[in-house]
This record gives sequence, C-alpha cells and structure tokens, in this order.
Amino acid sequence: MLATILVAAVLVAVVCLVIRSLLKSRKSGKGCDGDCSCCRGCH
Repeated sequence: MLATILVAAVLVAVVCLVIRSLLKSRKSGKGCDGDCSCCRGCH
C-alpha cells in the first residue's frame, strides 16, 4: 500500500515537472507551436 502511494506521488511529481518545463519553453518562444514554416523543425 505504501509503495503504491509512493510510486503514484513520484509519477505525479514527474508529470508536474514535465508540464512546467513545457510551459516555460513555450513562454520563452522555444516550444513548438505546430507551425513548421517558422522553425523548419519537421523537415
């Protein structure tokens, strides 16, 4: 039981960090906005 709660807490923390990182990169203009013509990242 305790192990399950611990694993769930770690997963929630990792997801929060990923979302925070994505939001920071989008605010600074480094994130992909789906417009490949501006960065040519998809080609």
